[in-house]
Amino acid sequence: MEKSSLRAAGWLLAAFLAFAPVNARAAESAPVTLKVMTFNIWLGGDQVNFQKVIEAIKAADADIVCLQEAGGNTARIAAALGWSYAVPGRHVIARVPLFAPPAATQGADGNDLNTVYAEVEPGRFVAIANIHLPSDPYGPYELRDGKPAAEVLETERAQRLTAIQPYIEPMSALAKAGTPVVLSGDFNSPSPLDWTAATAQRWSQVKEPIVWPAAKALLDAGFTDTYRAAHPDPAARAGITWTYGYPYPHLAANEELDRIDFVMALGAVKTIKSEILGDPRMPDTDIGVTPWPSDHRAVVSTLEVVPGPAPAMVSIDRRSIPAGAVLTARFHAATDDGRIEDGRLMILAAGAAADATPLVSLASNNGTDRSSSVDFGTGGLAPGAYAVALRDGAGKELARAPFWIVARDGAAIVALDKQTYAPGETIAANWSNAPGNRYDWLGIYKKDEAADDSYLYFFYVNGAVAGSLALTKDMLGDVLPAGAYEMRLELDDGYSRLATVPFEVK
Repeated sequence: MEKSSLRAAGWLLAAFLAFAPVNARAAESAPVTLKVMTFNIWLGGDQVNFQKVIEAIKAADADIVCLQEAGGNTARIAAALGWSYAVPGRHVIARVPLFAPPAATQGADGNDLNTVYAEVEPGRFVAIANIHLPSDPYGPYELRDGKPAAEVLETERAQRLTAIQPYIEPMSALAKAGTPVVLSGDFNSPSPLDWTAATAQRWSQVKEPIVWPAAKALLDAGFTDTYRAAHPDPAARAGITWTYGYPYPHLAANEELDRIDFVMALGAVKTIKSEILGDPRMPDTDIGVTPWPSDHRAVVSTLEVVPGPAPAMVSIDRRSIPAGAVLTARFHAATDDGRIEDGRLMILAAGAAADATPLVSLASNNGTDRSSSVDFGTGGLAPGAYAVALRDGAGKELARAPFWIVARDGAAIVALDKQTYAPGETIAANWSNAPGNRYDWLGIYKKDEAADDSYLYFFYVNGAVAGSLALTKDMLGDVLPAGAYEMRLELDDGYSRLATVPFEVK
């Protein structure tokens, strides 16, 4: 069968499992060549040279890029590449349409699973998961500093295995049903394929073979480590991604070097090749960029995939819509090509019933054309929470996705239900006008703390533009001592303060 090429061009698990496992067209799908890149761009990508981030993605010739530490720059990077598809709520950009439906499952950090569907052919998809596992404490550092391996592995299981496990069951179900899966990102943890008796003779940091649990869980579930599939001997080709410098060649004398950035695949996926991007002077560099713009090296894997089906879904590229701006909603109806006859796309108030009267409604047919997206004007909608829903010709709701209208001049706000709390009392936080990025977060600080990276506690807000969170004693892990504090809303896994409010415990 002739291969097609892409160059021409969260999950709703319960809904997905409800439709036919693989339809006739899925069985007839031709393989597609796809390049998937994982790239931790280092606190927004401007620590060295932002334009070099763009140059690196172009040099990789990637089709889909999973970003970590995007710092609110996901859409900016896509625009600089001239790409039309970016999902800031997932930190994924692509040459092809992306769908990010609401997830049926949340991860250990309280966020929806960080997944999208990439429509590599009309109505045919690859599922993409973008992973950024907890960074601290870093296992190789703990081993270097003398902590026993058993204690290090206990932390790995509590931190990173717990974070990766929620992805395994839904992704395995997708692959089994005929939709190939790619899971990539910064694991902040090595691979058991690298920490072997053979590499202990070659890598200074490998004192003994260690079965690192996060990567091992994926391997046990049938995932392929695409870099190791292409380069099976770690003693001959280490493929180090962390770190040859921050920035290169500036490196701490006791730094531990390792491979912690992975592109993993499951289902109808074959690895063609996998390449490392970095400074040309770094070992094992396949694609060189000078100066290299990150403290991580990037990985791009060329894959042959047989795209599969997806559930009915609605996806909005950005969750925060300025009042009066145009909202573009992409939809897929689980038909042969994803289009739907005589359907309606409609804006509803948040939480409205499936048969509620819409506030705005548009047909899924543009004249005689069966479209796959619609543009809504939001003039006349007051700031607040809404949803776009897809209904079929009989009026049955097939899918919906949330969004927020925000005032054009509205600054981000964080507020508390009280100014003073007793020790151990629940703190109720509310926020609004947040950007809606994947890792926007709330932090508790000592009052007037100048350093935004010196938080006492942090909590992700699940990409919500507005919402509330009750911080109980159990969530804090202890009683917050008497004193003066601040609650801050911070930007996208970085340390840019968006809003702050003081409070006291006494």
